[in-house]
Amino acid sequence: MINIYIDDSGSRSLKDLDQPVYLLSAVCIDNTDFNDVSDKMNTIISRLKEKIEATMYSAFEKNSYTFGRSNKLSHLLTEMVISEEFELHCSEIIRGDIPYIILDKDDRINTIKRVLRIIDKLNIQIFTVYCDKHEFTCRHGKSSESDTLLNKRMNEALMESLFHYLEKNDEYACIIADEGNYTVENFTVPYVIEHPNNRISSEIMQKKSYESVNIQIADVCAYTSNMKLMHNIKKDNYKHKKIAEELFEIIEPYNIIERIL
Repeated sequence: MINIYIDDSGSRSLKDLDQPVYLLSAVCIDNTDFNDVSDKMNTIISRLKEKIEATMYSAFEKNSYTFGRSNKLSHLLTEMVISEEFELHCSEIIRGDIPYIILDKDDRINTIKRVLRIIDKLNIQIFTVYCDKHEFTCRHGKSSESDTLLNKRMNEALMESLFHYLEKNDEYACIIADEGNYTVENFTVPYVIEHPNNRISSEIMQKKSYESVNIQIADVCAYTSNMKLMHNIKKDNYKHKKIAEELFEIIEPYNIIERIL
């Protein structure tokens, strides 16, 4: 049995050309690897929280606070910035948003690398379908009908790739996605209901991403692929080109990518 975690990356609107890439990624985790993946992710998240608190403590200590006061203040602020809904969100880590802002760039990038190395270590298969908006709009325009056409084609291509993968490996799967994801709710769910097959369950599970470390892995893989594709399009004008290359290299052997025209 395979658990398929789906997430998107980029703006889905064809009119938003500031983000020229929109994509869907599916991360296929075998049930036999589920506990191992979850344990590795929980370890990464725990260490990240500890690093945030230790960095805060160090900042207070350098400002001549006593040991006890530094410890209390760092613990207090850690609880304020790391809520029960804390999760790894790749774009926020790259940008250094709250609560990651307290960490230096190397710490943030290394956290993402640790997540991606789970894919590498366990040979986890990824499928990605994407749209180069400039190319797609030249063919189909920027209307709401074109947006609908794009989402339908992306979901159709992704589901076909997943079906062939499952059939080839004589496996069955269920799909899990982030609760409230517009593309999943409005296109993926209807597609699997309208096109039933014997390999993929027609009931898609939707969970809050902070409750599922594996949905967070899908987020990291999707954004990593997006950065690489953005670099391919923008070339040297893409500010994250070095990071994009370093991160994508880790998952490239496991990531089958298809362009939607």
